[in-house]
Amino acid sequence: MGNVHFASATHQAPRHAQKGEPGDERWLRLELRLIADIGLVGLPNAGKSTLLAALTAARPKIADYPFTTLEPNLGVMELGPDDERRPTIADVPGLIEGASSGAGLGHAFLRHVERTRVLVQVVDGTAGDPEWDHRVIRDELRLHDPALLEKPLVVVFNKVDQPAAALAWPAFGEARRAEGLPCVAISAARGDGLERLRATLAGLLPGLEELEAAPEPTGVVVHRLDPVGDGFVVDREGDAFRVRGRRIERLAAQTDFDNDESAARFQRDLVRLGIDPALRRAGIRPGDMVLIGRAELEWRADAWEGEA
Repeated sequence: MGNVHFASATHQAPRHAQKGEPGDERWLRLELRLIADIGLVGLPNAGKSTLLAALTAARPKIADYPFTTLEPNLGVMELGPDDERRPTIADVPGLIEGASSGAGLGHAFLRHVERTRVLVQVVDGTAGDPEWDHRVIRDELRLHDPALLEKPLVVVFNKVDQPAAALAWPAFGEARRAEGLPCVAISAARGDGLERLRATLAGLLPGLEELEAAPEPTGVVVHRLDPVGDGFVVDREGDAFRVRGRRIERLAAQTDFDNDESAARFQRDLVRLGIDPALRRAGIRPGDMVLIGRAELEWRADAWEGEA
């Protein structure tokens, strides 16, 4: 506050004004977690990006090699002409075995599916062992957060237009039905089975009103106990006396001790807040140093002097 704030009827032109407080400096790590209704998960090259492009207007990079997707892609899916819901789909970059322990970019990818409503596990039907692929992704989801397996989940057996996948599908589908998991055979590239997949997802998603709300609170308020608050404590620090307290440290930071009027006002604040008598009771003597925040002050019997 400037000097005008401290003007009064008897002191119309004060020289006292507050200094600015020191700024806070810290390192922050900001972690982005996408909010999507449906999350596509699977091993690299399972066809997640192709499926996203087939279900939405998104145009992610698609290529016939692993790790084409390095960042999550988002799209909006139409469920049908009479369905007003417009769920968002996140194509999460491919997971690998050990992702839950940080292998590859596991933690960076898995966090994006934590807030989805429905998971779609995409399995490459042409893989050497689709059962192994399915088990690996289930294990990584469970190890990262067991709650992920409590979400509604659809297993998508992709690439059934290929002979190897068509041959493996009957046994794979039967195993998923035995586990009680919805399973749909599709060809994301050719469009086979996509309408059935849309219908399956439509049945798992909530109604329009709930879908338009955030899946979970987007922030957490942390209340921390300040044992000092507006009070203060006086401690010995070597040969000096340290005064700690949020209010008095703020006043010290705002005081220009080269200004006699400001220094005198600070002395009155010390008396008003009870710090002056507390220092006397602690045994302070003329010439002793008093530390308040970044201010180093010398105690005198009649006044204070020092500099911040």
